[in-house]
Formats: sequence, C-alpha cells, structure tokens
Amino acid sequence: MSGDERDVAVVGGGPAGAAIACFLRRCGHEVVLLEAARFPRDKPCGEGISPEAWPLLEAMGAADRVRALRPHPLRGMKLTAPDGTTFRGAYRDRVGFALRRLDLDHALLRTARAAGVEVHEETLVTGLVREGAAVRGVEAGGTIFRARIVVGADGRSSIVGRRLGLLRLHPRLRRFAVRGYWEGTEGLGEEGEMHVGGGGYCGIAPLSPTLANVTFVLDRREFGAAGGDLHRFYRRALRGRWPRVAERLAGARLLGPPRAIGPLAVEARAVAVPGAVLVGDAAGFFDPFTGEGVTLALRTAQLAAAAIDVALRAPAPDPPRLRSYERARAAATRDKFRFNRLLQTVVAWPELFNLVARRLARRPDLADRLVGIAGDFVPARSAFSLRFLRELTLG
Repeated sequence: MSGDERDVAVVGGGPAGAAIACFLRRCGHEVVLLEAARFPRDKPCGEGISPEAWPLLEAMGAADRVRALRPHPLRGMKLTAPDGTTFRGAYRDRVGFALRRLDLDHALLRTARAAGVEVHEETLVTGLVREGAAVRGVEAGGTIFRARIVVGADGRSSIVGRRLGLLRLHPRLRRFAVRGYWEGTEGLGEEGEMHVGGGGYCGIAPLSPTLANVTFVLDRREFGAAGGDLHRFYRRALRGRWPRVAERLAGARLLGPPRAIGPLAVEARAVAVPGAVLVGDAAGFFDPFTGEGVTLALRTAQLAAAAIDVALRAPAPDPPRLRSYERARAAATRDKFRFNRLLQTVVAWPELFNLVARRLARRPDLADRLVGIAGDFVPARSAFSLRFLRELTLG
C-alpha cells in the first residue's frame, strides 16, 4: 500500500522530531511524523535542560505546554571534584529547568499534532524508499510514506542514519549511563549537580524539592561488575564511587528499577544527503556531561527546518540537496563540541580537575562563564581564548 506524497516525513517523535515537524508546519508544509512508541514513553536521560531551550520552545509553539507542567527551575550548576572541592556557576538572569522526559516529550508531540502534523504512533519504520541515489520516502508496517524529504530524528540508533550508512559508534568512547529516580533526596535546590570521580561522573537533576534524577556515566569496562543485576550494580556504584551522593540518598526511596542506556557516543559522517537529513542525536552524540542534548536537538531541528523550507520552495525537479543545513549545523556546533572534548580531557585526569575546581571555587566569575558555556548562552569559542585558559589554570 502506498500513501500520498507529503512534503516531509519525520522519523522519530522525540524533541528533535516534534520540533522540526512544528517548524515545518509553521512554514506551511505537509508533514507526517512516524514514531515507533506510544506516548507517553520513558527515555533515560539526565533531564536537566539548559536555559537556551526556552527560546526554541517558544519558536516551535511548545513553551506554554511545557510551563503548564511546572518544571523545576535550574538557576545554575554545582560541580564537585574528586577531592571534594565544590564550585558553583550561576545562569544569572536566565533559568533552565528539569523535567521528566516522559512528560516533556509527550508535551512536544502534542504540540506537533495540534500544529497540524499527521502523527502516527506505534509505527516502526523499517526501510527507506529510494530513487537512484536519492531518498524519496520510508516504509513502515507495509505502508510506503512517500515524501520529498525524509528527516531522521530517531536517536542514536537511527534507522534512517543506519540505512544510509552514515552512523557509527565512536571508536574510543564507549560509555553507558544508568538512571534512577529518588524520592526524599536531601539537599536539593534550584541547581543541577555534577560529581566527578569514581571512574566517571554522577549527575543530579532536581525534579522537585525532594525528587531527583540521579544518573551516572561509566566506561563500558566498568559494567562487567553488574553481572546482569543492574539494580544491585546501580546501588553499589553509588555507594562505592560517589559516597557523598549516597549519603544524601540514605533516607530516600528508589522509585522503580534503574534503567541503562549506551553506548552513548555515536558519530555521523554526514548529516545531509539528497532527500534526507539527520537531526538531534541521530546526527551524532558525544557525551551528556554538559547536559545540552535536548537544547541541541531543538536547535538542529530549527536549522534543518530552515534549510528544508528553502529547498522545498526551490523550483528544482530533482530531490533537494541540503548541504546548507550541514554547513549551518557545523557552524553552530563546532566550538561547543570542541568545548565538550576539552571538558572530557579535564574530567579524565582527576588531579587536573581538582586543580581547575579549586581555581573556580576562588573565582566565581570564571565559574559563571564556564557554566554559561555549558548552558549554551555564552559563546563556546570564548573557552579557547588564551586569557581565559591562563586565568583558569594559572591565575
């Protein structure tokens, strides 16, 4: 069976897929969105969202729906080094938020449906429709959804990216994350937390004054100790690797079994080919340390939608070529990805992180700048100025 041709077929209904569908509908294009799950559905994630997500949520028409969920405000970040040194960075006049992906993603998908996007849940895409070298649609459940452009917004294991041969696991970074929800957590405020050490790092996102998302990230080799019992491994890892966190959870209750996800890092050798683009995690995912995943998904969706809108309006009979999106995405993310790699270098050396943490604890202005870069509202290129690096390490 074959359906009518749409302008765009979006594969994946998470933040990137819902956002690009909304942006394209606002441009007047016919969009079909195909999602394998039935929402609301859970998604393991650190669930801290940077302040710069709000303008993007406004632009796609979802901000009011998200505000109605009463997300927990985040006004900065607190980081703890392996030796216990703690420093804080404030978002100053901006506010991020923490919200369960179960609720956030459902709100964004409802926004897409309300905007006039044709949404099909429980619809698993299994293949691509091609004409020569170009993508001209997707196949799902025996139905062909033809489209002038296909968007792969279906995450790190994207069927679109894999069928196009664009995705691969990072050759060195093979980290996994394990997430649990804790009710009754002590010491929560209006800031996200990151605790470095124990062979990785552990993040705390306050979802309310007492409920926390506690997620840690470790190398794949560390998971051999799990022995198939993730619940036991999660509790043991918190006690053994992050005892300061475990102390705050002593009187708390773990809500349900923890969930794991990984390997986390994937690379895309290209994000645009004739008739198709990749957005969000499907376009590559490095590491969740700076917590910019949702904001990045929304931003790349906005960039891709702008390029797709131009391509669809061009009077060319051939499948649109979307290299402008690839260039725009590279320009928007290049410095931030370099910053992420720099952070990973620091995190991998406990003595170096201790040194930097002690310096930032004495210089709140530098801590604010570093957190602002992680929060996406201070240009990442400023992290590579000689003056900043000298102040950060030498004083």
